[in-house]
Amino acid sequence: MSNPVYVPAQQPVTVIALLTIAEDQPMALAEYLGATMPLLERVGARIVRRFCLTEMVVGAGAVQSVVMVEYPSREAVDQVFGSPEYAAIRRVRDRAFLTYQISIVADQGGGSTEKPEKSGEDQPFANRFAPV
Repeated sequence: MSNPVYVPAQQPVTVIALLTIAEDQPMALAEYLGATMPLLERVGARIVRRFCLTEMVVGAGAVQSVVMVEYPSREAVDQVFGSPEYAAIRRVRDRAFLTYQISIVADQGGGSTEKPEKSGEDQPFANRFAPV
């Protein structure tokens, strides 16, 4: 990404996981979850929401699910993904998932479906979604 949004080290961080489970590898999935859930608990992270994708409207290669995980800080994210325990489970992860993409996201507001007072309609479409 060309313009990442700066997140202070001790501010809560939301991570989005885009996942497709390898249905023929239930043991790998169980092993992966058994190893990673304690890592999340150890740093104080928690799963906030889980979504199952039901229909692809536009595009190709849809993922099966989206998981939102809240970490207490950026440092906590690094502690999980940089830990020796996580490194040891990577091969199992690669068997458990067909798609496994982890991203840190920044809330840019705009959660309401009501029309805001200043909609930005005078801006090019892409600029309305640019990082602030």
